[in-house]
Amino acid sequence: MPRPGLAVEAIELSKTYRNGVVANDNLNVAVRRGQVYGLLGPNGAGKSTFVQQVMGLIRPTSGHVWVFGVDADRDPERVKRMIGYLPQTSFAMRDLLAEEAIYFTGRLKGLSHKETLRQRDSYIEQFEVDEIRRKPINQLSGGMQRMTGFIMALLGSPPLLVLDEPTNDLDPLRRRAVWEAIRQVVVYDGAACLLVTHNVLEAERVVDRVALIDEGRVLAEGTPGAMKSRLGDSIRLELWLRDGAELSKAQESHLHMLGALHQPRPRHLLLRVPQERVGQTIDSVLAEIGADAVEDFRLATASLEDVYVELVGRSLEESEGDEAAQPSDQEHVGAEGALR
Repeated sequence: MPRPGLAVEAIELSKTYRNGVVANDNLNVAVRRGQVYGLLGPNGAGKSTFVQQVMGLIRPTSGHVWVFGVDADRDPERVKRMIGYLPQTSFAMRDLLAEEAIYFTGRLKGLSHKETLRQRDSYIEQFEVDEIRRKPINQLSGGMQRMTGFIMALLGSPPLLVLDEPTNDLDPLRRRAVWEAIRQVVVYDGAACLLVTHNVLEAERVVDRVALIDEGRVLAEGTPGAMKSRLGDSIRLELWLRDGAELSKAQESHLHMLGALHQPRPRHLLLRVPQERVGQTIDSVLAEIGADAVEDFRLATASLEDVYVELVGRSLEESEGDEAAQPSDQEHVGAEGALR
């Protein structure tokens, strides 16, 4: 039975598709009101499948998920009425003008004509996106489509926001506006937010708790601070090599001796070293590969991605590359979503 006071509770939730792919493997997740809860992991980790289960769009193979105490599998229509959803992929009504699509979304949510117009116009003004009004959604830029979808999700003040990569394609100012709006809804209105993302820096800034997910399993869960504390006082050193610069096997071996070396992309190097050895490590790196080969470097305290690397042995970007040839969560959804 679900525990009282939780916005979302998943108990040993699993999903195995007909082709044998395990999308979720005994997930246990609890999201409270007044909380932004992040699901952080690479594409294909099972995040979007979990979201579809929360919304009652995909039937779990085993386990249960409740939304405000309502079983999402047994009463999906009731659950959907409590959720404001922003999908990662495109949405319906793409041929309508953006203001029309927002209006019809409000009416479908049960808002009156007057209240729908009030909320639509208020959000368009708040986010300073008046240019979307008279354009069909399919003619908007990717960022403006995201903003239109975000406004649709906010309509009607749902008690649960489910946002799948909400700031994709947005410029920095509008990203900040989106996060501020989410905080407003969560902190002052007492809603909950389930946030799906692979953007580590954004996740650290806005989430109250986070679950690191890989291959359908929760690897670790907690506050960002508590998660990073497991790494002690280590420092993250990132280097970008110039075009044409490559590491020899001997250079790679030397860098591995300095700290755990990862290469998210061919010319992007990532090292995590103890704080007291940062200066020595930088000198050793530059001496080994040559300052002329380095285009840029950056130092930062340990991040959630470093926690992921510690647990999995590869970075999020390396994980994305490993799974590029595999079906995405959304493709899995498409294969079975019509069966419901």
